[in-house]
Amino acid sequence: MPNVKWTTFSEISPDREYFAFANVGELKSSWSYFSLLMGAQKVAKQLEKTKGAIGITGRLGFLNKKLVVVGVFENEDALNEFAHSGQHANCMEKTKSKLKVMKCVKWNILGSNLPPTIEDAISRANTT
Repeated sequence: MPNVKWTTFSEISPDREYFAFANVGELKSSWSYFSLLMGAQKVAKQLEKTKGAIGITGRLGFLNKKLVVVGVFENEDALNEFAHSGQHANCMEKTKSKLKVMKCVKWNILGSNLPPTIEDAISRANTT
């Protein structure tokens, strides 16, 4: 299952605390993979212009239908503004029916610990 390389949108201060989130889930069907990829490209373009976006990484498996998205923002307000606007809001609305399960976890992370790992995000989601 390929990882999406960590992409940084803003300068990172090692001593600063940031707000991380992860969505960890499973698709109902492998065929949803392709529409998710198309939507992800639109969301990535939105992220490039989003104030407060620090970086993002992810993993999407075709055969096992597993989905992991890990993002970091300056604060929770920046995340919420992004999550409820533009292409992200549109994609989330369309994706809901394609998901078997989705867990969301949030935590604070120091800049010196960036980028977050996908394995850490999965572990956090499995303990909630």
